[in-house]
Amino acid sequence: MENTYDLSTVPSYIPKILKALPVTAEILIFSLLFGLLLGALVTMGALGKNKMVRIISNGYISFMRGIPTLVLIFLLYLGLPQLMVGIGIDLSAITKTKYIIACLSLGSSANMAEMMRASYLAVDKGQREAAYSVGMKGFTAFRRIILPQAVGIAIPTLGNNIIMLFKETSLAFTVGVIDLLGKARAISSASYGTNRLEVYIATGIVFWIICILMEYISKAVEKVYTKGRKQATS
Repeated sequence: MENTYDLSTVPSYIPKILKALPVTAEILIFSLLFGLLLGALVTMGALGKNKMVRIISNGYISFMRGIPTLVLIFLLYLGLPQLMVGIGIDLSAITKTKYIIACLSLGSSANMAEMMRASYLAVDKGQREAAYSVGMKGFTAFRRIILPQAVGIAIPTLGNNIIMLFKETSLAFTVGVIDLLGKARAISSASYGTNRLEVYIATGIVFWIICILMEYISKAVEKVYTKGRKQATS
């Protein structure tokens, strides 16, 4: 079979693929926010004094980190509506994008919880004792002493988690969402797959460049935050 690939056309597909960036950004932002919120709740449970809550929280983290995100998408998008119909609840009004956000939020929350727990435990216990020794109460000590240090520790891992979450948004195309990868698939299908290689190379370049920008932003935020903390304590 004759090779008809024309790699010189790759740059021309990048602007077309970027038209779907707002959809990917929406999925990423909401998944990140909900993932952080749920992760914070799970972290509090995992670090709490209630044994049963700790077991449930740790079990949740283990399960969510062990199940592939694609399987979770199929369970929620295909399985949950069927299950709800059986008990008289219609979920047909929920959009595909919302299902993807829910799945990515659940999946990322476990990684966020582990990040928060590790960052919290990485703060020296002497910091807590020093805060208590000057009369600070539990929440005040956490807010003024523990949290700022834990945030500084967590920034690099948070940056990595955001990059991972961004790459997982590409799974949205599996249920028909026109995100970056969904747009690439649509472009390829419109030409009956004759430009498939060029389109997916362009898509890979788009993801690569955005990941580089995210990594740069993460390092810049870490540098600024760490420098600000040093100046505040000097």
